[in-house]
Amino acid sequence: MKKVLFLLPVILFIMPIGKTTAQDKDFYTQLAKISSQIETLSGSFTQIKEVRSLDVKIVSTGTFTYVRNRDIRFDYVTPRKMSIVVREKEVEIITEEKTTVYAFKGQRNIMAEMAQIMNLCMKGFLQELGDNYELNYILDDKGHCVSIRNANKKSENSFVRIDLCFDKSKYALEEVTVQERSGYITTYVFSNVNIDNPL
Repeated sequence: MKKVLFLLPVILFIMPIGKTTAQDKDFYTQLAKISSQIETLSGSFTQIKEVRSLDVKIVSTGTFTYVRNRDIRFDYVTPRKMSIVVREKEVEIITEEKTTVYAFKGQRNIMAEMAQIMNLCMKGFLQELGDNYELNYILDDKGHCVSIRNANKKSENSFVRIDLCFDKSKYALEEVTVQERSGYITTYVFSNVNIDNPL
């Protein structure tokens, strides 16, 4: 198995005509091609949540699994054991105390939006986010990076910006940074990725 995180459903929509370049199209085409060949993947993650107003960082670690057309699962090991399971239309949060399921229909919060973006990213269909989002692609020293913003600037938007960075040659998702409207900044770093690609 290869050790890479091919992306992810993750993320993004077609930019308005006139803003999409040949380089953008090449990236999304290649991402879709690679992602379509992945049936399952798994690995480790480190989550860093920053509360800037308090100058505090909370670091969590765990493992993740992705099964095509089924779910994405994050199993947190530290500092607290819990699991988050993202499906097409709902998210399930499992703790030692209880299990809670939230349907996405009608929801406009950070969890619902991140789930939608992650599902599309894993399938390689970022361009299907639609014109509710603005997408900006660049290729730099970090690799292929995509920045997502809400197209309509509203006070109720759950996030200011989401940045996705992919490996330059393997198109594996390596890092996701979410800047929430609330002031939190959460970064996910993926590692030790194993891919099942039967095709």
